[in-house]
Amino acid sequence: MARQKQSGGELVHERPAWILPALVAFAVLTLSSVFLYYYFGPTPAEILGRDPRASALTRRIEAVVGGTRFLIPENYTRYPAQRTGGAQSEISMHALLPDFAPYTPERDREFADNSAESATLYFTVHGAKNLLPAERRLKEIYSKYLVSEKPGKDATGLEKFSFRQDTGYRDRDLLVGEDSDGRIVLLICERQTALNASPNCTRTLLLSQNLALTYRYKRAHLAQWQRTDELMIRLVASFEAPGLPSDLEGTITD
Repeated sequence: MARQKQSGGELVHERPAWILPALVAFAVLTLSSVFLYYYFGPTPAEILGRDPRASALTRRIEAVVGGTRFLIPENYTRYPAQRTGGAQSEISMHALLPDFAPYTPERDREFADNSAESATLYFTVHGAKNLLPAERRLKEIYSKYLVSEKPGKDATGLEKFSFRQDTGYRDRDLLVGEDSDGRIVLLICERQTALNASPNCTRTLLLSQNLALTYRYKRAHLAQWQRTDELMIRLVASFEAPGLPSDLEGTITD
């Protein structure tokens, strides 16, 4: 407690000698805590479960996306926030090519690999609001940005179109084909450049009126595009909750 004494007719307040060192120590501890949290503490996204974090658990998560109910093994999912289940706008997942193996700790390096030869495939089931079928996307959107309407042939047998460099699709190719059921397949593939040494190929397709699927993998695996596509759709269909009306069977609109 501060003491008071009279000095030269003035009242002088004396504070304990330990106050200044205590304030300095408090400031040091506060700054150290802020420093440690900034560099080593969880980010807001991690606290909210919005940063990717693989799981080795195999329990099934019940979730409803685009009006379809799924039971998804947790070791396919990427984000903790989506593992709460219930109504979700999307569920993001990952697997390893060629057989769509789920995450295990023993294969952590393979899942973390982002090289041009990486076997990791990322896929998301999400709502299909405003998403056009593939044929309309080709005619009404992509055709406006192509170098030529006449395609070339890719080594994979797909028709290959190039996008103009003055568009948002520059340094990408549009590869077009048909799946085993005769539906049009649109694959947008990045080119390998000085700024992109590990290009991806991406497909988005409608599974039903309210549900869509987007998946991507490294362009190095493009030669197996048809098998990858078949296994991808089959895997998503296998996640549907059993005993419920199927939103996938016979309703893929792409």
